[in-house]
Amino acid sequence: MKKNNQKEVNNSSRKIARITIFSIWLIYVAWIGAWIIEQAIESHSVLLSTSRSRFFYWLGMKLLLWILPALFIIRVSKQKNFKVMELKRLPSAIIWGVGSGLIIGAISVITKLFTYQPIFSFSLSWSLLGGVIVTPILEEILFRGAVLPALKQQYSFIIANCITSLLFLGLHLPGWYFQGRLLEKLTSPVSGAFFVFLLGLVLGYVAHKSKTVTGSILAHILNNFFNA
Repeated sequence: MKKNNQKEVNNSSRKIARITIFSIWLIYVAWIGAWIIEQAIESHSVLLSTSRSRFFYWLGMKLLLWILPALFIIRVSKQKNFKVMELKRLPSAIIWGVGSGLIIGAISVITKLFTYQPIFSFSLSWSLLGGVIVTPILEEILFRGAVLPALKQQYSFIIANCITSLLFLGLHLPGWYFQGRLLEKLTSPVSGAFFVFLLGLVLGYVAHKSKTVTGSILAHILNNFFNA
């Protein structure tokens, strides 16, 4: 009986892992479509001619193409939605999230100093709000809130975190391509693909140790702030 129960659990976890990875591939396809639509609109109208209009366009796309699939993955993997954030673990989230975020930020500042870049070169705008606040929250809900816990049912944390980080990196590729920066990002040793993969590993570790995606959200927000 125990062997049969264990077999059912293993089969269920494998099914959840396959559904999760397949869902991310569908997100990739849809995300490419979102970029194609954005460029078509910009070429034929003025609907996306302002920072504000682009902010709301991408907010809508992220809610539709990231958060809805995240909720689906959470449900399939039998996670409880309210546990994704685990606000009762806020002290742990602050310690791990803010602590790791400040370390990442310090590394970013040191790198900028050695490469003669301005430490802070941004201005308040809709794009800043999207890049520093909105995107980190939504990306973390998808990857560290839905994907990582689902994969951990089938794999060890290390393997699940590596797979999640690769999938996290993959979501950045369409944007880099349509912005004409794909080759630059793939070959850059400092702020390119390798850094995004490492960042994904760190964020996964933070979510794992703090036992809440709130921790990785805080770390992600701080990373994007220092790299805005």
